[in-house]
Amino acid sequence: MKFQGVKRFRVSRNKLMISLLLFASGFIGILFLTNPIFDLEKNPLPCVITAGIAAVVLAVLGGILVKEYYMQISEDWFELIKGKKVTRYSYSDFAGSNVTRHYMNGIYVGTSREISIKEASGKTTKINANNLSKSDFAELVTYLGKTSYTKAHDIEATAEYFNEGYEFRIPNEKIIKANKSRLVGWTVFTVLLLAVFLGMLVYSLGIPNTSAGFFTIMIFAGIAGVMNIFMDVIPARRTYGKVKNLPNRIYADRYTLSIGDMTFGADSILNILMVPADYTIMTRDMTVITKDNKKYKFCFGKNDSKNKYTYSDYDKLAGTLEIWCIVNYVNFMKILG
Repeated sequence: MKFQGVKRFRVSRNKLMISLLLFASGFIGILFLTNPIFDLEKNPLPCVITAGIAAVVLAVLGGILVKEYYMQISEDWFELIKGKKVTRYSYSDFAGSNVTRHYMNGIYVGTSREISIKEASGKTTKINANNLSKSDFAELVTYLGKTSYTKAHDIEATAEYFNEGYEFRIPNEKIIKANKSRLVGWTVFTVLLLAVFLGMLVYSLGIPNTSAGFFTIMIFAGIAGVMNIFMDVIPARRTYGKVKNLPNRIYADRYTLSIGDMTFGADSILNILMVPADYTIMTRDMTVITKDNKKYKFCFGKNDSKNKYTYSDYDKLAGTLEIWCIVNYVNFMKILG
């Protein structure tokens, strides 16, 4: 990635969270502590005023004492800033990133983002980066991965690398069909489970004296059917909807990039964003953003152990396009969730 100047990212927002927590807990706590003195029911005003003042003081103290994390990026190093403490690192100290999607009973409830830094002592510092948006997190991690970019540039990213061009033939029809079959399979299985539940429910209403085993099977079928909707059917439907635009061919030469029946000149592309090949929590998405602010999105399926529902050479494709971006001064960014 071409980089100029110095850029700062605010990776945490602990100050606000701690201040709000101290305000709420301080107000409630002081309210109960002053109750025996002022009698909250008969004389609430002194209790409320005292609790309010104490809560504000605690919130202000929290804002003063708690320090935020910032990461500052420059050409030759990056810095971790917490209050007045500034620690400088080389890009080789970047130890990777982690994105975790959280579910409760099969329902998505949020995503956590984390950055790891290797200290001189050998220990690894993990930085909570939940304050960053998806795009800012991807941009920061791209900058932190500077070492791999430099290595790729020194070894392979020269004009001659693409003189003969690189072509990737993608069995798009086979991949689309496999994802469709998975969607149909999960849908049929879920419908059967719900049909069993409804059938047994109707039967139990007509014949009240059914066994405990009967009710156990009925409840299990109902719960499994509902869970399958959220855990399997909906994700499979989303993946199939995205993968239907999968191109059958991608070709990159020195100055152009062809995707299916579309051809882009290197000087017309602003960014190329791709999900890392080893990510299992996301579909393998690719977005091309042109300088006139048009977006072209492609999905290569989701990573699976047998490469049945995805393009098996996606990792090689991503690596080649990353080098192509370096050669042509196009921003290459990783979509990290």
